[in-house]
Amino acid sequence: MDKKSLLEILLDPTTSDAEKDDAVIELGNNFQDDDTIDILIKVSKDGNCDEMIAASCGESIAYIWLSNQRIDYEKLSNLKGITLTEALSLIKSQRPDWYKTYSDLYQI
Repeated sequence: MDKKSLLEILLDPTTSDAEKDDAVIELGNNFQDDDTIDILIKVSKDGNCDEMIAASCGESIAYIWLSNQRIDYEKLSNLKGITLTEALSLIKSQRPDWYKTYSDLYQI
């Protein structure tokens, strides 16, 4: 599925949470660019975002950074709740050096 179609799924209020969650995962797996990261951050911060979707946003964001071998600590520090927890969990398991840098910068 193309990026535009996946974004339409995410923004459609009639789409089920399961479909939105699948769209988040597919975005993270197939569109590994800064624009996708920004979209996933925006989705995760939406007050109406289901916790399952927010968690998948965190995983997908971390997956993109890991795949690109480049992390944005400022964007990471702006994640909240389950989104941050899931991103940090994946980062800690795959790149403990990134996790240590983050924890040193933000005293977690």
